[in-house]
Amino acid sequence: MAASQKDLQRINQAVVYVDDHLAESISISSMAKYINMSEFHFHRTFKAVTNEPFSQYVKRKRLEHSLFELRSPVGKSIQQIAFDCGFSSQANFSKAFGNYFGFTASTYRNRKEQNSKNGKLSRKIGKNIQPQQLYHGSLSAKDRKLIEQQCLAIEIISVEQAHYCYLASTQGYSIEGIGQAWQQLKELLASQNIALFQKNRSVAFCRDNHFITPESQCRYEAGYRVDNPQTLIEKGISVHTLEAGQYLSAMFKGKISELRHPFYLWLFAEYIPENKILLASKTVIERYHEVDMDNDYIHLEILVKVY
Repeated sequence: MAASQKDLQRINQAVVYVDDHLAESISISSMAKYINMSEFHFHRTFKAVTNEPFSQYVKRKRLEHSLFELRSPVGKSIQQIAFDCGFSSQANFSKAFGNYFGFTASTYRNRKEQNSKNGKLSRKIGKNIQPQQLYHGSLSAKDRKLIEQQCLAIEIISVEQAHYCYLASTQGYSIEGIGQAWQQLKELLASQNIALFQKNRSVAFCRDNHFITPESQCRYEAGYRVDNPQTLIEKGISVHTLEAGQYLSAMFKGKISELRHPFYLWLFAEYIPENKILLASKTVIERYHEVDMDNDYIHLEILVKVY
């Protein structure tokens, strides 16, 4: 089923709410009421937009968020992480974590060399998972030479606050889904008389790790920087605020088909761990400078908030 613009905005509200309230009990009925939809319509629409049932989505986000918290420099106890991710006890969290990833939370936190042998994640990807990285695949000598050509610059920079109107892909990180998200955003911007595709305003918020989340369930949000966000918010249009702060910036120029592998694999599985960079956010922002889909070419800046 194709979701209307109004329903897409409502699902955006639900997704933001889940991200902000993982520690709380979140039911389908309470979520449907919050975004002013019938429970039946919310269930169908949420699955159509995100490609997974609401309850499964909430559980996955809790478990994936726990991975991030286990590596956070804040140093919370595993019990506190369990509560913060919405589990009623450390025992329930440990069981769910082990069943999904195939290794324990303490193994991951301590960076022990142990493969995931029996978790759902391992079966889904079809390979054993290294808990210290949670990325699959390996980089060849050819890959590394290519990365040297693709990476124009990489450094920690200061970024100012900015506001972005956005719409999400309903087909995850697929090229078709990304194209659909941008087309719908273009139509939304036109309906609000916002000048289209001015320089340095187009971004994407990539909210899932495509090495551990199925491509169709990864959340890609096409965004466009706006000067008067409150006007859009009052009309029920979704707006993200990019927080000011320190960000890891990596400039990429090359083929779109080579961005996620090998470049992202190298960036997150090697460069960030080896340089002991502590990430403050799971969300990756892609700021677009030039995109040519027909010729498989892209020039963009990858941003991730750091401590």
